[in-house]
Amino acid sequence: EAKIGGHAIHRMYVDGGSSMEILYEHCFNRLRPEIKSQMVPETTSLTGFSGETTWPLGQLRLLVTIGDATHSTKAWMNFMVVKSLSPYNGIIGRPRLKAIQAVPSTVHGMLKFPTKEGIVTIRSSLLILAECASICTSSGKPREERTHPANFTVALHPNFLDQEVVVGGSLSDRGRTELCAPLKKNLDIFAWQPSDMTGVPRSVAEHRLNIREGCPPVRQKKRGQAPERAKAIQAEV
Repeated sequence: EAKIGGHAIHRMYVDGGSSMEILYEHCFNRLRPEIKSQMVPETTSLTGFSGETTWPLGQLRLLVTIGDATHSTKAWMNFMVVKSLSPYNGIIGRPRLKAIQAVPSTVHGMLKFPTKEGIVTIRSSLLILAECASICTSSGKPREERTHPANFTVALHPNFLDQEVVVGGSLSDRGRTELCAPLKKNLDIFAWQPSDMTGVPRSVAEHRLNIREGCPPVRQKKRGQAPERAKAIQAEV
């Protein structure tokens, strides 16, 4: 349980592997109107664990209080409002866990975090399997497919038109122009061909063979190549 935006919300999942805070639509719809009116549009998509892409309905910044009246911690969290079926009302991800210095344990179902009064330990409550199953199968309606604009490819260097940069399609014409302008202005910082890569200082990166000192060198057997590959290698070298 957590107090979010003045509401006591149960079934909040603590996920140390999530890079975002999530608030599901069925929970968002039960917030007070003055809280829901604070949601702002969001143009960034979310990628799930299995690679699926979800477009959030918006972003909502809320003050979250975890703990009881005498032992608690507070933090502002930016929730992505997502339309998706879930047995939970929301997810608290890795960034805010770090902000409140919380340490979760999935094995023990516990969460520990420091407060002015000392270390607080919260134990999770297990969801009834039947409840999870009923939530996942309650709606047979297909999910809405939200289309997003296609990306653009831009050639920055006039002498290397085949080397293009991909620009997100959600940007406006002015945004694409402002993004590409500094790139075209600083073409010399990019390597457009192998001769542009003159080397990396050893203070930045250095390659070292991990060989035990004192071992004699061993010449490996020459590896032959197919005739076509041999010609291609000889032409390139």
